[in-house]
Amino acid sequence: MLKAVNATQKQVDLVKLHEQTKRNLEEEIQSYKDEAQKQRKIIFQLEKERDRYINEASDLTQK
Repeated sequence: MLKAVNATQKQVDLVKLHEQTKRNLEEEIQSYKDEAQKQRKIIFQLEKERDRYINEASDLTQK
């Protein structure tokens, strides 16, 4: 009986450990998703700025 209780407790502990690991990984994934979204916004702004400078340069060379 004691062996069964110990085995059950080990399984419970493993399940808790796996659940905690899963939560940690999900949080880490969300963090990467948030960072990727932030970088996409920065890239979009930089592309807009680049296009503005291209147009400015084009206007200046035509004068």
